[in-house]
Amino acid sequence: MNHQLIPRAAVGLILAAVLAACGGGSTTTGGDSTAPATSTTLSGTAATGAPFAGADVSIIDRTGAVVGTGKTLADGSYSITLNAGAAAPFVLRAVRDDLTLVSMAADTTNTTVNITPITNLIASRLTTSGDPAKLAAEMQADPTLLSSVKVNAKVDEIVAMLKPLLDAIGAAANPLTGKFAADGTGSDRVLDSLSIKITPESASTTNIEVSIRQATTDGVQPQPVQFSNASATITALPAVNVADLVKPGTTPLIAALLAKMNSCYALAAADRVNTPDTNNVAAGDIKATACKEMFYNNDPSTFKNNGRVVGSSSAFSSIFRSTGNNLVFDRGTYEFTRSNGDIVVGYRSTDSSGNETTDSFAVRPDNLATPTKLQQIGNQYDYDGGIKPYHQLRTFVNQPASDYYSTGYVPAVSNTLNGSNNPIFGKVVVTTPRGGTLVLKPKTGFNMLQLVKAAGTPQEVVSGSSFLRLRSVYVSADKAGQDPADADTKLFFSFQKFADAEITGFAQQGVWKFDYYLAANAGATPDATQHYRTRARALSIGELKQQAFANLTPSLVTDLVAESSANGYFAAPLAPDSVNLDWVVGTGALAPTGLTVWGFRSGIGFNDSVTVKSTARTGTILCVKKSNADVHCTGSVVNAASSYASGSQLNGMHLFARDPSGREYAHFYATYSIGAGSD
Repeated sequence: MNHQLIPRAAVGLILAAVLAACGGGSTTTGGDSTAPATSTTLSGTAATGAPFAGADVSIIDRTGAVVGTGKTLADGSYSITLNAGAAAPFVLRAVRDDLTLVSMAADTTNTTVNITPITNLIASRLTTSGDPAKLAAEMQADPTLLSSVKVNAKVDEIVAMLKPLLDAIGAAANPLTGKFAADGTGSDRVLDSLSIKITPESASTTNIEVSIRQATTDGVQPQPVQFSNASATITALPAVNVADLVKPGTTPLIAALLAKMNSCYALAAADRVNTPDTNNVAAGDIKATACKEMFYNNDPSTFKNNGRVVGSSSAFSSIFRSTGNNLVFDRGTYEFTRSNGDIVVGYRSTDSSGNETTDSFAVRPDNLATPTKLQQIGNQYDYDGGIKPYHQLRTFVNQPASDYYSTGYVPAVSNTLNGSNNPIFGKVVVTTPRGGTLVLKPKTGFNMLQLVKAAGTPQEVVSGSSFLRLRSVYVSADKAGQDPADADTKLFFSFQKFADAEITGFAQQGVWKFDYYLAANAGATPDATQHYRTRARALSIGELKQQAFANLTPSLVTDLVAESSANGYFAAPLAPDSVNLDWVVGTGALAPTGLTVWGFRSGIGFNDSVTVKSTARTGTILCVKKSNADVHCTGSVVNAASSYASGSQLNGMHLFARDPSGREYAHFYATYSIGAGSD
């Protein structure tokens, strides 16, 4: 297949979609000189805990007209003078990247209007659909939707729900109209302490969860409040121990850490380390003070995360590489506090070419009682692990009627090798938040441990998947009521069939336990136990259908069909060629940052992956030998890239992306067919 086999440089261009609103309102820096003396200015704070800095703010009046625009400042504040003739009520939108926060003003009696996740929640309760993004359109159709009586009633409802948290912190200000600063204290500490997830499931249904971000003992599950837009009433949050909440002033400390990291990466690689762009260099090679100060006790050797320490071929390898020059970290958010007092922080990183990555890291305060700074420490775990809410659109290029959606979780553990290039793990037993158990084991040819079917029985088999599918539904309405698990039998599906309503009942921050058994351990006691917490739950199928996916180019799909239609697979390219994929990212889709191909040789499965830049629209995947027993590559060196061995066949590939909350999405393209007569 020529389209796929010719190597090309991975070059891409991302077009940033910028919200451009009409209207002659002033910006945040001053009043409109043409406005009459009686003009009205709305101002307030946009924040998520951290200042919602650099957001585009637009104000829409009852007619649907944009009557003022502006931008939030570094501290999250804004001030916008309304156009003459602007007619109340008003909907305010603050947009930054892929996050939109909504607020409202019934009239101009109070000109302070904050824009936060709490006002977004109030907006959700005011709409008939539960989707804050639809509030402006619904207001235009029925301006009484935002009468002062209705707005005040919903503010009171949300305040009553939040009362245990508000009382614990001592925050008495009105969340919509009370003045506050995004400094991690008072009302801003309330925002830091809240996780509010509003997830549309259809045009008329939205699922909502509110929970408290706080320190908990390992293994203890959170107690969220869950409801939908159809809920007439909502219950209050559980009792709060203020000692378990994020410390006052944490938001500025997170910002200071990111600024310190940026000052490190602003240096040239030769100024950061003694021997730049060299493999297998340890933490002691870091020489720049700004880089050392990123880490706990100003010592990079204190860092450990999932067994990885700082080094040019390990954690924070970008410090040692010229490609890390001018890497920028921002969008820092408090996520939760670990049982030992360490803090998990969400962030975005952007390289000099504009490629973005979102993830989280664990940092440690210098003083648990009264912290003055935060520094990188990692989770201090010895082994790899993690739990990912995972979603897939599975497209069958030779059998379109069998396309289906799946939602669930990936318990992710790398197939780590010892010095002899053999797997170190015998198995990993995973306990779900609801007490169920899963078993992961190594499988030749795969870089991650795979889920085990019928574990511990004579019928035990290691699957070729690490994706626990809780629910799967065909795309085609003609297959309504049929279960893809009955047709795609080689994958791993939950034995319990979960309904959407059950999935939406899962906690956003669910805690999963991983018990690690090394290869030599045949006993019942694990060698290590590690706990992982999600930052968001898996979506229901209804919610997943609202998410757009990136797609392979039509010409590549045509080539895949031509090469695989005869038997459901095609020969992997031989040297000097490699696997090349091209894709497009449509409106609302996340840009892929990872590519994977699946295949088999001599009846043994394998996969190969590569990380790509978010701006890329083409990428190359090389063959990588996973262990001594792996024979699908020509090379003899484990973990080294080479070409595919003759006889290697490919039958699947995917485009992978992750959103800021940690949810992962994959558009999988299968060349094989499923169901009766497919073998």
